Amino acid sequence: MAPQYILELARSLKKTVDLHRVRPGGVYAFSCDSTGAIQWFSYQPDPETRIVVEREGGKLAVRKERVPLKRVERSLTGVVNSSLYEAILAAGGTPRLVWKFADIFQWDIDFYTEPRQGDRFALVWEEYHKDGRVVRQGRILAAAYLGQAGEHWAVYFRDPSRREDYYTLEGKPLRKMFLKSPLRYRRISSNFNRRRLHPILRRYMPHWGVDYAAPPGAPVHATADGVVAFQGYKGPNGNMVILRHRNGYRTYYLHLSRFARGIRKGRKVKQGQVIGYVGATGLATGPHLDYRVRKGRRFVNPLKLQASKAPSVPRRYWEEFRGVRDRYVRTLERVLAQKRAA
Repeated sequence: MAPQYILELARSLKKTVDLHRVRPGGVYAFSCDSTGAIQWFSYQPDPETRIVVEREGGKLAVRKERVPLKRVERSLTGVVNSSLYEAILAAGGTPRLVWKFADIFQWDIDFYTEPRQGDRFALVWEEYHKDGRVVRQGRILAAAYLGQAGEHWAVYFRDPSRREDYYTLEGKPLRKMFLKSPLRYRRISSNFNRRRLHPILRRYMPHWGVDYAAPPGAPVHATADGVVAFQGYKGPNGNMVILRHRNGYRTYYLHLSRFARGIRKGRKVKQGQVIGYVGATGLATGPHLDYRVRKGRRFVNPLKLQASKAPSVPRRYWEEFRGVRDRYVRTLERVLAQKRAA
């Protein structure tokens, strides 16, 4: 290919491909005429995308195509012996599946403290294949967790209006306004208490939050969608973030070692977003997170918080939901029964 035609090709791709970020592994092919002028060029930066360049009327025209993939549904089941993470991996899953599974039930199950030996689980998920190999792991379509903390079932449903979520078998959303906890923690070192002996000041005073003992630097997540109302150092509270939420709620995150990038007053945050990191700033005996929730003018116990849920499946889409639910429940029950029989 003559140099001037290489330059012509690069200019034609400028609006479609960032040539400064082309990575090794991308597959390309081309054809030229007898003068070295490019007639056709194909570049596949990833298994799902193809960039095609063709000469039309003396000029190069560029189009972007999606490479068709084969969708496959897979399932697995297992029993917890030590942790959910190890159990899903032992059953043939991946770390990505573990996080997705935990995310689905995060409003009802605290997977850091509640799983017990003998708890059972099952899930169905989608994969996308090309030429017999996995290109991309899709979403979990249905899941079940049967343990000492109770039975929990989830079904993914996207209604005709394009609203999507995970629902219980009764069509109620699993997603709630608040997460059960704002971080992965080792233990609760101090509970919500209106009269607690302060470990440093040695006098009785209210403790309006829950202390989560955790390693220094552990990520702290926003427990609900909201707006940053305060970010900064606040005396005995140390580095602190206050988030303002709908329905008059505010959440407080105290003693942080530092703040996450971009967290400042007025910034919107999403549920689960990292807002800071565990520390021991202010008046603290060791690294932990003091997490507080206020409703109006009163602090409430975060462990007993009853907050609103997302909308249920609309009645007009109930028949569609029931069809999806019944199909995946049959699959989950079948794989659970196979494990029990084995």
